[in-house]
Amino acid sequence: MKRILQSIKKYYNYLAFTEQRRDNPAASIQLKDAQRAVGILPNNLLSSAEIKQLWQHLVDKQWRYKLLKNRNLSMLSLVLYQGLTSREIQQMQPSNIQLPSGKVYVAGSSRTHARTLALQPCQILPLYDYLQKDRAALLQGKTSKSLFINKLGRAETGESLHYLLESNSYVIPDKKVNPKQVRMSVLAEQFRQGKSLEQVQYFAGHKYPSSTERYNFNHLQALKEEILAHHPLK
Repeated sequence: MKRILQSIKKYYNYLAFTEQRRDNPAASIQLKDAQRAVGILPNNLLSSAEIKQLWQHLVDKQWRYKLLKNRNLSMLSLVLYQGLTSREIQQMQPSNIQLPSGKVYVAGSSRTHARTLALQPCQILPLYDYLQKDRAALLQGKTSKSLFINKLGRAETGESLHYLLESNSYVIPDKKVNPKQVRMSVLAEQFRQGKSLEQVQYFAGHKYPSSTERYNFNHLQALKEEILAHHPLK
């Protein structure tokens, strides 16, 4: 029975990946005796071109609170280009940003490993302006260990990040735009660029290779060939 259910999940995973179906009726099937459950990768991930389109929109946008523009761009860029989670961004401190070397240090947690990632050129100026000018203005004479501060001078929560992405989701119609979806898109793009499993695992901070493997579209191509070879209606 377990083997049959696994085959069903693989088949519908393939249909979703090839966009023959928009839903996956097998996504909720849970095999409790499996050693480690690995979720099914959504088929509506953002492409690298769509991520660049979203970033350009955010850069050109007329922000309601001008003092928050560089803070917002800095937070959003860490999702769009490094695929950081809301929790990782919320827990960041100013010392995590290493502008002279163009890198960001991401602290580890019970779920992820620590890692140091390269910043993209487009991230440097917003981060510099935020760290050098805007952050102090937002703190209003207060002190905080948190990197990102809200307009009340307090440590930023993950709610703002969700709002900032979802409120600009109209730029990419028919696709979900939230921190989780963007992170998955960024990790999948790493494999598209030819990165190895070990490189993507480090980039993501995953503790298990199986958590990273699900983003490998080469693996899904092998799945396609397996399904075509053993499809019961072939």
